[in-house]
Amino acid sequence: MTVNEIVDQLRAARPTASDALRLQVMTVASAPPAAAPSSRDRFRLPRRLALFVPAAAAGLAVVSAVAIGISRSDTTAREAAIPPATVQRSTTPSGAEAFSGPSADASATESQKAAPGPVTGRAQRYSANLILAVEDTDALSEATQRALAIARDLDGYVVSVQYATGDDGAASLTLRVPSARAGDAVTRLSDLGTIVGQSVQIQDLQESLDGLDRELERLRAQIASLNAALARAESGPERARLLERRAQAQAQLRELRANRSATAAEARTATIQLELRTEETGAAAPGSRLDRALDKALAVLAWEAVAVLAIAVALAPLALVAAAVWATRRARRRQDEDRLLSS
Repeated sequence: MTVNEIVDQLRAARPTASDALRLQVMTVASAPPAAAPSSRDRFRLPRRLALFVPAAAAGLAVVSAVAIGISRSDTTAREAAIPPATVQRSTTPSGAEAFSGPSADASATESQKAAPGPVTGRAQRYSANLILAVEDTDALSEATQRALAIARDLDGYVVSVQYATGDDGAASLTLRVPSARAGDAVTRLSDLGTIVGQSVQIQDLQESLDGLDRELERLRAQIASLNAALARAESGPERARLLERRAQAQAQLRELRANRSATAAEARTATIQLELRTEETGAAAPGSRLDRALDKALAVLAWEAVAVLAIAVALAPLALVAAAVWATRRARRRQDEDRLLSS
C-alpha cells in the first residue's frame, strides 16, 4: 500500500465531534478571559494573617521584656549586695591630700573612723567633712549635743549650728579644734551615727611659712642696713631717699607679719563640717524577685515603645509620600473610568 493510499484512508476515517462537545467548546470560548491579579492583590495579606501579625509582635515584645526582666533581676540584687567602697586617698595638684569614701554599711569600719590627722611638726591646713545618719529626731538632738560637747572637750569651739526637725530631721555644724587633736575629733564624731560620707583634706603650709620667714629676715636685714646708712648720711636729699626706702620696707614687713600670722592661725586650728541626717543609711531593699522582674520588664517595654515610636517618626515621611502617590493614582484611574463611561 502506498503512502497516498494510507493518507486517503486516514482522511476518510476522520473523527467527528459530538454536539455536546461542540457546545462545551463554544461556551468556554465565549467566556471573558480571567483578569490578571493586580499588585495590590498580590501583596494583600489574608484577614486572619493581618490580625495575627500585630498580636504576635506584641506578644513577642512582652515575652522578651519579661525574660530580660527576670535575667536582670538577679544582677540588680547582686549589685545591691556589693559592699561600699572604703576610704581612698588622693593627692591634688596643689599638694593637698584628700581622703574620701562614701559608705552605706550599717556600721562604719575602723579605717573609716580613724581618719588621718595632720603631720606632727609641720604646719598644715586641715579640713574634714562628715555625713552621719541617725535613727530618728531624738537621736539627732542627742548627737548634736554630743558633738558640741566633743568640740569643747578638745579645746575647740563652734563656728555655726543649723538644726531643723520635721518628717526628716537634719543638723549642720561647723567646728574648729586644735590641729593636733583633729584626728581624735573626727574619730569621736564618727561614733555619733552611721557614716554615710566622709572626706578629709590636708594642705601643707610649712613651705609657705618658711618662705615668709626668709622674706621677713631679708626685710629686717634691709631695714638695719638702711638705719646704718641714715646714721652716715650727711646731705638732706640722701636722708630723704633713705627714709622713703625704709618706710617702704617697714610697710612690707608689717604686711608679711600679718600674712604669716594668718597662715599660722590656719595651721593651728582644723575645721570640721558635720552633717547629721535621719534618712535611711543603706540602700533600699531590693524587694522580691517578682517585683524586680516586673520593674525591669516595664523598663524594657518602655524602651521598646520608644524604639517603635522612633521608627514610626522616621518612616512617617515615606508613608505620607506613598499615601499621596496612591491617592493620585486612584483619582487618575477614576477620571479615566468616568471618561470611558461618558464616551
